[in-house]
Amino acid sequence: MASPDKIWVEAERTLKQGKPFALATVVNVRGSTPREVGAKMLVRDDGQVGTIGGGCGEAEVYRKAQLLLEESSPARLAEVDLTGDFEQQEIGTCGGIMDVFIDLWSPERDLPVAREMAEAVRGSQPLALVTLIDPADRGQLPARALLRPNTEGAVLPVELPARAIGQLAEIVSSAVPALMELEPGGELRSTTHLSDKAAQLFVDPLPGAQRLIIIGAGHVGQALAELGAMLGFHVVVIDDRAAFANRERFPSAAEIIVRPFDKAIESMKLDRSCYVVAVTRGHAFDELALRTTLKQRPGYVGMIGSKRRVRATLDRIQADGVDPSALEQVHAPIGLDIGAETPEEIAVSIMAEIIRERRRGVRDAASMGVKLGRLKPAQ
Repeated sequence: MASPDKIWVEAERTLKQGKPFALATVVNVRGSTPREVGAKMLVRDDGQVGTIGGGCGEAEVYRKAQLLLEESSPARLAEVDLTGDFEQQEIGTCGGIMDVFIDLWSPERDLPVAREMAEAVRGSQPLALVTLIDPADRGQLPARALLRPNTEGAVLPVELPARAIGQLAEIVSSAVPALMELEPGGELRSTTHLSDKAAQLFVDPLPGAQRLIIIGAGHVGQALAELGAMLGFHVVVIDDRAAFANRERFPSAAEIIVRPFDKAIESMKLDRSCYVVAVTRGHAFDELALRTTLKQRPGYVGMIGSKRRVRATLDRIQADGVDPSALEQVHAPIGLDIGAETPEEIAVSIMAEIIRERRRGVRDAASMGVKLGRLKPAQ
């Protein structure tokens, strides 16, 4: 399964080969669906890359994408109804509706955009594709533009006032895809339905670097690195022993840092896209890593250890004046309770917890955009 950002690398490669493709993107969901807004499937004449959830719904989107390729049609919308209305023998556990935008990408027209998206993926840089969607006029080529958080020099598919451009920039920074409706006065509002009366913009951001920072190059660290890379994280391994932290033992790591734990962590800029896991060879090193990490605010921080040792460690850190609210964010003992025993099983439990927190963060960011009034919902 290809993640949305990896699909852009494949999109660039396909267009460089002179081959067109159809890109199916989930732009809106209602109810319980197998994939979230922003999920993608790239369809070529020789098959597909990625998934929007599988099953009969995906098969129908694939069929429509193939027709689009054969007819060279510019774009179409597909409603994937999982509520039981499909004529199919088996219905999945999901019972919602997905609105999927399918558009044609050609080498002559779209290679520059795909190249910039792919370069942003490789450089872990925030960038968003903004697409003008007009359900009332499906015969037109979709207008696309690229947008960065600073919006400097942005050329958008439709003219917008400065305030609306600022709203788009916030979406790029939050890395949460959003379907926006353009009101007559030029204001953007988030919407949960497609309209044939107003122009709509789908803002599809890349998240930038999602870093999994593994502090400790032991057996658990090895298993975490492999699993983290498979899940699409930019994996960083830290240890003070070159005999352990090396390319032979961590072939899938993007970075390997051989330095004292505290010095290595201090040299890094940790933000909400960083997931820090302390799994060193001893509790003293875990505590040192945790103390240093808590000077910043990563998106996730966890420490391995028994409940008793974890409690003692957190009590010592709090006694030294560390903000209790920061300690409340620490996941310790780390991982979901699945009865894990082996390093591989422990890694699965840790990554499961990280995925849960990452998904929860995306949902919270989307809802907070509405609650704070940044993305006012359409009436």
